[in-house]
Amino acid sequence: MIIFGTRSREIRPKQATSYDCDNCNSKGTVNFIFLAKYLHIFWIPVLPLSKKGISQCSHCKQVRYQNEMTPKMKQDCATASATAKRPITHYFGLFLIGFLFCLIVFNIFKNSANKAEYLASPKINDVYEVKENDLYTLYKISEIKGDTLVFKMHNKAVERSSGLFDLKKNFKNDYSNDVIKMDKNWLKTMSDKGYIMGVNRE
Repeated sequence: MIIFGTRSREIRPKQATSYDCDNCNSKGTVNFIFLAKYLHIFWIPVLPLSKKGISQCSHCKQVRYQNEMTPKMKQDCATASATAKRPITHYFGLFLIGFLFCLIVFNIFKNSANKAEYLASPKINDVYEVKENDLYTLYKISEIKGDTLVFKMHNKAVERSSGLFDLKKNFKNDYSNDVIKMDKNWLKTMSDKGYIMGVNRE
């Protein structure tokens, strides 16, 4: 099954000069048509490609491509092309890419702001995404004593940071009874050195 490819759509200019047809001698029946090609996925327009102009007689249906037009027709065709606007749906893919990019940037800034806030004001049950010995795991605050934080360590570790999502989802409560203590200053140092990837708070 073909899930992507290219298609073309006819676009007619809003303003254009009509010509007489030298094939069937009809008067004022030759007009410009533009073929706007676009890339599609599952027949949904994703990205605009080329736009080519042709002339066609509405009576005898004779078609002329730009290399067959007279110099005057070529000039008029270029002028008409400016008024032959693509439908906005041809730019759907660009809008989607732009939206996803903005969403990613927004989430990066949001996570960074949350991380700074949560580090400054830790709470019990905050979950820290930690890198240790080239592995990634989770620390969970079980107790706060002044500036000292008591963490329970997760029983599992993963080789990639993306695997932490699975730990939080499928092994949410799989923490050891062993604890590790850190003060806030040391925690900030770990974050500055890149050992704390993020902080999650429910």
